[in-house]
Amino acid sequence: MKRFLIECGVSRPSGSDAITLDVHGADKNVNLRIDYISRTMLGNVPDLLIDLLEVAAYVYCADQKLVRGSDKLTNFGENWRRSLRFSIPVRRLEVWQDPDLHEVLATTLGFLSDDSYEFDFRKAETPVQPKERYFSDLIDASAEHDEVALFSGGIDSFAGAVNDIVTLGKSVTLVGHYSSTKVRAVQESLVEGLKQRGFDRRLSYIPVWVSNESERAREFTQRTRSFLFACLGLVVATMSGKDSFSFYENGVVSINLPLAGDVIGGRATRTTHPKVLRGLETLFSMLLDRQINIRTPLQWLTKMEVTQKIKEAGMADMLGQTVSCTRPRKWSMNQKHCGVCSQCIDRRFAVLAASMEDHEPSGNYMRDLLLADRSADDDLRMALSYVSLFQRVRSTPKERFLVDFPEVVSALDCFPGLSTDNAGDQIFDLFQRHAKAVEDVITAAASAYAGPLYRNELPSGSLLATCFNRGHVDVAPASDYDAQAKAFMDRLGAPVLEFCFDEAAKHVLFHGGHHLEGANFRVVAALIDNFRNAKKKRADVPFLSPANLAERLGVDDQSMRRQLTRLREALEPLTVMLGILLDQDTFIETKPRSGYRLNPEWREISVGDIRVGDKVTSQA
Repeated sequence: MKRFLIECGVSRPSGSDAITLDVHGADKNVNLRIDYISRTMLGNVPDLLIDLLEVAAYVYCADQKLVRGSDKLTNFGENWRRSLRFSIPVRRLEVWQDPDLHEVLATTLGFLSDDSYEFDFRKAETPVQPKERYFSDLIDASAEHDEVALFSGGIDSFAGAVNDIVTLGKSVTLVGHYSSTKVRAVQESLVEGLKQRGFDRRLSYIPVWVSNESERAREFTQRTRSFLFACLGLVVATMSGKDSFSFYENGVVSINLPLAGDVIGGRATRTTHPKVLRGLETLFSMLLDRQINIRTPLQWLTKMEVTQKIKEAGMADMLGQTVSCTRPRKWSMNQKHCGVCSQCIDRRFAVLAASMEDHEPSGNYMRDLLLADRSADDDLRMALSYVSLFQRVRSTPKERFLVDFPEVVSALDCFPGLSTDNAGDQIFDLFQRHAKAVEDVITAAASAYAGPLYRNELPSGSLLATCFNRGHVDVAPASDYDAQAKAFMDRLGAPVLEFCFDEAAKHVLFHGGHHLEGANFRVVAALIDNFRNAKKKRADVPFLSPANLAERLGVDDQSMRRQLTRLREALEPLTVMLGILLDQDTFIETKPRSGYRLNPEWREISVGDIRVGDKVTSQA
């Protein structure tokens, strides 16, 4: 795992292994600007939320700046994940020093980006950056709207906006983040189009610029963008006197199953995953000491169903103005979709499934979804991975869905008002509808191009020709690690969640020969009694409070939390050895304000039942 120290609000790094980020001062290298805020709204922003804005900007810009390791499966845990330690000045130090808040912040960001986070907050020196410096183009007054929503300029955000504004008659403040002027131009064009149709009194637009200054992004996964986006939504909602805001995102993208075997963990983006949103709600509620809610009105809709919302609102002719591609450097005047990234593929399938291609011709894409030659690079592999995934979904019965797609499990308890069983049923139905839409697009195209397909007149590297020529869609291999990836993903269907607590040797053992010892063993020893007693009684495993855990370990609270981070890092080899998708709660669960426990999903076994393969590696 690559380790980085990010020192914020300073002009010079303390060592060669550190980088600096600063939102102001002579060495400013982070842009943060919010436009079109009224002077009255600005008066509603407490210093605590200015702190949050700066924290979010630093996290996002560091994410862009610091490159991940290899995208190959080999040494996955070491190379893909990053260990990020931030030192950040804040105005309200007493709030940011709350250990529970630290835990929620680090855990939520960890699940979101698949990285490890630590935060050292310090008191901002006088004079601090005045909040007025972040708010340009102040206006004298602004309309008071019903809701605040996040607006990217893609199909989902536009469909959500027109559904609220046009169909439901609400008034909405749209908050748009951009790091490129091209993206802001798309957002402004859509907003202006709605205003010209008579909806100017029902919407306002607040653009927010956050980026590294004079430096292009080096890491393009940018998993923390939704953290920044949500923080912006919270700030604008608070300015408007509201305790909620909306993310417009369809449910298939929110759960976002990985497209291929080598796209796991943070590589399958979790930007609006229900677990992330619930974590952000907890964080924001703790910060403001009142309940904050994040709405997802499109959660139970597929991309096709979301796209149809635009037609139902009478705005189908504006579909072509929306942009989903995340590669603005490649955009041209007439083509703003590369046609090869997963966002473009997902979008085009939705447009075709919704029968709205007349409002967005294939010429808007640099690469046609079905007919263009994709044999170069990984373009065909990405498209085939998409079709293959939903082909598998379509053929999976409900009773096998969670087994064959275990990534869904982490979302099941994150839907307020729904039991895990009901959530599982709804997610299954959602993915089945989407898979049916993908199938309908392929079969309709195969019928329409039956003659050219039969005569082999279509490029052999096109998606349609490849699907037509194979009874089952196989993803074209990208490299020699595909065999590893397939075997790895095959093991995910039934992960081995077993461990042995070897008190005599002071080891915690896992199948494959991996073990914990030393300080990591002592953490497990402090939690094992609660685990065993609950298992004997068939009861829920209770949490041990942070104070009690620190006392049992004989360390202070901060040292205890650092040790938990080291323990979780020590377990990373299990990702490859056992095929277990690790997150912060895989082995030791954390619950804000409650504490820690061994995950009840694990089963304790004896030393003799441990299967030892390779030589045991020390992980103290």
